[in-house]
Amino acid sequence: MQKVEKFLSKYPFFVILLLSAPAIWALFVPGFFGASDDLHIAWLQQLDITLRAGQFPPRFVPDLSFGFGYPLFNFVFPLPFYIAEIFHFLKFSFVDSVKTVFLLGIPLSGYFMYKFLKEHASMWLALAGAMIYIYTPYRSTDIYIRGAFGEAFAFIFPPLVAWAITKIPKEKNLKWIGILGLGVAGLILSHNIMAYMFIPFLIVFALMAGFNLRTLWGFILGLLISIYFWLPAIVESRLMKYDTVFNFIDHFPTLRQLVTPYFGYGASVPGPYDGMSFFLGAINIALIVLAFIFFKKLNKVSIWALGMIAISVFMMNHRSTFVWNLVPLIPYFQFPWRFLSLTTFATSILVVTFDKFRFGKYLGIAIILGAIAINFSFFKPHDFLGRVDGYYLNRYIPVPVVSQEYLQIQEEYLRLPKSTEKRPTEASPDRSLSSTFTIDLKVSKPIDYYKYYFPGWEAWVDGKRAEVYAGKPYGQVEFMVPAGRHEVRIAFRETLFRGILDIVSLLSAVAAVTIIVRKKK
Repeated sequence: MQKVEKFLSKYPFFVILLLSAPAIWALFVPGFFGASDDLHIAWLQQLDITLRAGQFPPRFVPDLSFGFGYPLFNFVFPLPFYIAEIFHFLKFSFVDSVKTVFLLGIPLSGYFMYKFLKEHASMWLALAGAMIYIYTPYRSTDIYIRGAFGEAFAFIFPPLVAWAITKIPKEKNLKWIGILGLGVAGLILSHNIMAYMFIPFLIVFALMAGFNLRTLWGFILGLLISIYFWLPAIVESRLMKYDTVFNFIDHFPTLRQLVTPYFGYGASVPGPYDGMSFFLGAINIALIVLAFIFFKKLNKVSIWALGMIAISVFMMNHRSTFVWNLVPLIPYFQFPWRFLSLTTFATSILVVTFDKFRFGKYLGIAIILGAIAINFSFFKPHDFLGRVDGYYLNRYIPVPVVSQEYLQIQEEYLRLPKSTEKRPTEASPDRSLSSTFTIDLKVSKPIDYYKYYFPGWEAWVDGKRAEVYAGKPYGQVEFMVPAGRHEVRIAFRETLFRGILDIVSLLSAVAAVTIIVRKKK
């Protein structure tokens, strides 16, 4: 046993990777599986095209919505796509690049949970918490049923942030400010909703852990690193039509569904007849019960975790409807059961309750074995469909032809610009994010470029800037060209507002990395 403990102490990531094998083996089966959000594969292809066109950071992609384009990465979490694009650059297919990001999220989230819990509990209990974090049923639902690309990857960052918060009051080394900053930024850039859900509770933990100026700087640094994304997403959301696609009121799980050991591959539907599982997890529920039994012996970390669980369960219950109607932006969560992400995190932390118990070590080993044995069978898709890139590009990208599959889908997740009076029904003739052409007009007239107007589109007529505005009926780019023969150029570029934020984010990221790698004085 001593040799095992020594190996775990020296190589924790290797051990966690090995123990993660039952959760990730299905990702090595060739091709993509049946998942609700398989459109992320097509979105990655759009990111690739946008980057190759020289747009960085990528915001407006060229081919969505019948080729009228869309400011996709102005609003959609970019970091998982950036990571996937690295693998595509290394010649991975789009499908394999997305699957690799799913794969990375599992052991990395477990590793950072282990490092965080190791600050508050023994080695074996910390490893037990990491295994619960990996093997809670909702983690499988996220990957193998929902295909929730950003949310699954975002699980890496809450324990990383909590770990940095714990270390800052203990150590004078300023590197933890940089780590905290990168952790907060990673959470925001990985999934907007997860960040909105987790950050208030992480701030509460920071206050409990001995909040000081260095912790504050860490959070500020994280906000500055990611400001190029979150501030335009908030400010420019007013330019888009309000539409959450799904109404949260239809997707409250019942309390019985939270504690019923059911795992299904269906969908979330109104009422209690969902095909999807909302089970908290057998070991997770056992830890909650034990925490209440030994409530008098709970430390601050355990109480914080129980508080998160209580609030999450309340927010998943229909009795919290008034809160959903009151809190700004929270209806964009769409599914109250998303708070299972928070209960997954919080129940994993409850292992610290048993750190001072004589049997804590053996309980930790039992939890590790139990978490894997009870839950590993959930970690596989319902169908190994073996689909490759071509299937998803045909299904979601209407270029060069509009497929029947695309016509049936109609990209329901895309909130159209407010200036769009009706959705296009035919492919745009204008395919690229920039174009130069010569035009000869007998009279002055407005010229249409069939991409959705969004701040960043610019036009030049004979080298002089022309005023660009939204035309009718699609809200397409439109500008006036005088009579005569003219050279016209049009392109999508960063606005001054976004450009300034890009610089702030870049300098902040450089500052964070510099703080981390510099020698300790």
